[in-house]
Amino acid sequence: MLDHRLLVLDDFARQSAGLVEVCLIDAVERRGLALMVLAGGGTPLTLYREVSGSADLPWSRIHFFWGDERLVPPDDPGSNFGEAWEAILSKAPIPQRHIHRIRGELAAEAAVADYVEQLGDFAAEHAPDRPSPWPRFDLVLLGLGEDGHTASLFPGSAVHAPGPVMAVSADYHGRPSGRVTLTPPVFNDAHQILFLVTGSNKADAVYETLHLDDPARYPAQRIRPVNENAPLWLLDRDAAHRLTD
Repeated sequence: MLDHRLLVLDDFARQSAGLVEVCLIDAVERRGLALMVLAGGGTPLTLYREVSGSADLPWSRIHFFWGDERLVPPDDPGSNFGEAWEAILSKAPIPQRHIHRIRGELAAEAAVADYVEQLGDFAAEHAPDRPSPWPRFDLVLLGLGEDGHTASLFPGSAVHAPGPVMAVSADYHGRPSGRVTLTPPVFNDAHQILFLVTGSNKADAVYETLHLDDPARYPAQRIRPVNENAPLWLLDRDAAHRLTD
């Protein structure tokens, strides 16, 4: 069984937003800044809207990155950046230089190379005593697809992906698309990982991911942090209804 912690929330947006705020404030208090990886999809949007009005967050000290992105322009309806921009980034007082997006308007390999360069430059500037091609993120948000995918790590893809960023061709719910995604070593280096899952349509994927052992079939199982913090799964009651413990 996957090592994890789990919370079932009655007010998903408010309670998950509160946990995000605690994580970010703690990171700023520990080292003066917070690095957050945003997730795409519909589930995080209510959380983003809830957090966007927070007067408690030190917005000027938070940097935003993405776990994955579709290869579309930032104003395309399918852009993860575009959705986050509407829900949080355009509403909170965030310095533009703190927004580190995957450039989905580029061709796949160019988008990968650009994001690899962004991550490496940020790591070199802010943690020169920690040689790494990516920064250690304080908080990573991830979702879960009905097929068990997370970020753009899909069933059947290579379990051990080379490099911190890779290009992906995926077809989910009949919507084929090119994508760019961070890889498990980057996610697993993070201080804290939150899985955000809502809806009864995700209940089977939640149960199977947490109870079976097949990282090739259930890519969310590839998320196994190297630090002491097991992933924290935040579920609404519909997504949790197959869990009895």
